[in-house]
Amino acid sequence: MKLRPTLLISIGLFISSFVYSQDIHFTNYAYAPLYLSPAKTGSFPGSYRIGINFREQFSSFIVNPFQTYMAYADMSFAFGLKPHHWIGAGINVYADKAGDLDFQNNGVQLSLAYHFAFDPRYKTILSIGFQYGVSRRNINSNNYNSAETLRGNNDPDINLLENFNPTIGDLNIGIALKKWTSKKAYFDVGASMYHLMQSEFTFTGSTTENPITTRLNVYGEYHIQSTKLLALKPLLVYSRMSQFQNLFGQFNMEYRLHKKSATTLKGGLGYRANDAIQFLAGIIYKGWDVGLAYDLTVSSAAEYTNRFGGIEIGIKKIFFSKKLPKLKPVILCPKL
Repeated sequence: MKLRPTLLISIGLFISSFVYSQDIHFTNYAYAPLYLSPAKTGSFPGSYRIGINFREQFSSFIVNPFQTYMAYADMSFAFGLKPHHWIGAGINVYADKAGDLDFQNNGVQLSLAYHFAFDPRYKTILSIGFQYGVSRRNINSNNYNSAETLRGNNDPDINLLENFNPTIGDLNIGIALKKWTSKKAYFDVGASMYHLMQSEFTFTGSTTENPITTRLNVYGEYHIQSTKLLALKPLLVYSRMSQFQNLFGQFNMEYRLHKKSATTLKGGLGYRANDAIQFLAGIIYKGWDVGLAYDLTVSSAAEYTNRFGGIEIGIKKIFFSKKLPKLKPVILCPKL
């Protein structure tokens, strides 16, 4: 079958632009740490943690908005070259849907990280993480319309969409450094590289290869417990993929209602360069951490989005395993 060049080119441009500029991104990476860097696997004070995150974009002006679902789980193991080293292992699962054709990118990632503490007091920690994943892309041909389908006729080019379902392998790495500068403050900086395998895919009937280029993530966080009740957490994140880049900064705060309270209120304000103002809010209650993020578009795209950029909802929790004490067996004298 001879495929129409215009259809092939238009779909190819759409997919290519999506792959380059719309590699999944979030406003609040606190609820998607393994997607920011594999080095964050097992990097938390506890035994294991779980989390989910949901993001929706452009619902104000398109019928089928961009939607991203992500869930993760990771845990730490007290195993390493030294007693104050440990290993983190985790899994990250995501499902992303974009546009009227429901372009879907679904995948799973397995992470492994090694954490080097330079001293038994864990004041300086170097983390190195690796991640391997598999993703599958497809398009919902039921939403496809052309001049032929609008006339009520069959369009043979729909086979181009129905046969599009490539499976792609992925390899990611990350490195991070966490250092306590005082008893009340520490900084956490890191960098990660995604899509190191630089996989490619093609459409049925086409010889044009669509590469998935590498993505660079760089981040920096600073945490300071300014008072017994108030903590300040500025953050900076930069991402680059091909010629597209994303830079945003945030200033977050956490406030505990009183010394013995199980409730902590969260709030923050951020700005994504040339795009949106970010509003963040949340609450931590008995270890359950719930966060909400809203993007207010301030770029030229506000004319089409009614300034509504995107909204995110995230939940996470850290668990501590209770180890039973090892008791020495007591041998009773049978004569007693």
